[in-house]
Amino acid sequence: CARTEPFSECTAFSVMALGDSSYYFFCKAAKDLENAMLNLGAKCILPMGEGDDSSPERLEEGLHLWLDEVWPALGLDAPHEIPHITPIELLLSKRAIIPQNEDDRAIGHYYDSLHTRAIPISKLKSLSEGGHNRDFCSFTLDIENSLVYQPGDTLEIFPSNDHNRVVEFLREYSSDWDERTVIKLNHAFGIHGEISLGSLFTNILDLFGKPTMHFLQQLATFEGDEERRRAMLEGKTTLEKGVNFADLLLLYKSAHPPLPALLAMLPTIKGRAYSITSAPSVSPQNIELCVLIDTWWCEDGMRYGLTCDMLRKLHEGDSIWCRVKPGSMEPPTHKQPVVCVGIGSGVAPHMSFLRDRVHTANLGVDVAPFSLYFGNRFNEREFLYRDELEQIAAEYGSWFKLHTAFSRDTVGKKVYVQDLVAATDDAYKNLLQNKGMLYICGNRNLPKPLQQSLKVSFAQGRADKKITEEAAEAVEDLFVHGRAQQEVW
Repeated sequence: CARTEPFSECTAFSVMALGDSSYYFFCKAAKDLENAMLNLGAKCILPMGEGDDSSPERLEEGLHLWLDEVWPALGLDAPHEIPHITPIELLLSKRAIIPQNEDDRAIGHYYDSLHTRAIPISKLKSLSEGGHNRDFCSFTLDIENSLVYQPGDTLEIFPSNDHNRVVEFLREYSSDWDERTVIKLNHAFGIHGEISLGSLFTNILDLFGKPTMHFLQQLATFEGDEERRRAMLEGKTTLEKGVNFADLLLLYKSAHPPLPALLAMLPTIKGRAYSITSAPSVSPQNIELCVLIDTWWCEDGMRYGLTCDMLRKLHEGDSIWCRVKPGSMEPPTHKQPVVCVGIGSGVAPHMSFLRDRVHTANLGVDVAPFSLYFGNRFNEREFLYRDELEQIAAEYGSWFKLHTAFSRDTVGKKVYVQDLVAATDDAYKNLLQNKGMLYICGNRNLPKPLQQSLKVSFAQGRADKKITEEAAEAVEDLFVHGRAQQEVW
């Protein structure tokens, strides 16, 4: 904070912070601001709110908790806000139906506006044992010269909704229009021309995504009955039951937005970024992905994520709309020592870095040490890229070390990758002594315990207070200077 003069006696404030608790400096800027204002004499009327992108309800949960308290702290009633909605500009076409090629062309314009390409899948391969309840898959795409990528990049895939579910929803929701209805858009969604509602709801709108409180507030503005409107706004628990946008629209069918408003209220389908497993130095014409077909359970049984639901139904020769997107990890140089820690499909970017380093070594270039810590649940069923990794470990053992942890193999004793980091010297040598790079990839439960293991490794098992403090400072230094990079979900 550049300010040095004290605040006036009547200055009061509260800070709302947004961040991701899986990252080392969670909400640090907001915390620093709060402390600076307190030190300069301002009065904090409410403890700092925290919107955590790692929480089940993401950032919005913390924001609403803070908003519920901020108005009473100010001595004011919560304002009655009417959400602003800018309707999509459209006209109903005089045509009763649109040819499929015209529908496809309109959707092509939408994907063009996102700078995506339709890329064919040349190879599909299961990476886990057949019949296993977790399905890890390898997808290889023929990019030829249409996409360019670097180690550490991701491929952002744009999925589509199940068309049959879309048709079922549209016919149940409205008697005025259905999937065959043709509308003319005026540059909305990158489209200037006609498109069917079936194509629009299938390819563009996130009809089966998770709704927010903001959407419920927007929807409530179209409820004419005051009592029902109040019940909608007080029914926040509705959002906690695994419902989607389609469920809410059918549940509160009496709040029926006009079509232009509905199209504006529904978010577009977001791309899902997957770390690229291949290395361009080895496979410039192909991109390989390692994907866990994710599932979860709710009251209606097992459900799939939108992208995974699409991917699991694809076959070789099918195409997907996608684009290359920079990842959150910058690739190391061949002279930099490396420690990679990945669990499950989080091994993907590490495989790209490793394949690139093997390629460099094969050119006769001296390369720095590279240690990979890979973890999953079962050795026999979920040791992804086993043959390739064991072969690299055998042939390039002078600079490559492979450490594996399988948490469910031994009953009563779970071993995780962070346990191996603490028990071996690789982090101490590669990161502390030789100033190398640390790469972390996996779910949000990985970074925190791994940071503790790094402290143990850096302290070399010594419990002396000064040494442990220096170890903690050294771990923080990794993150301060960008030598620790992570990609988590």
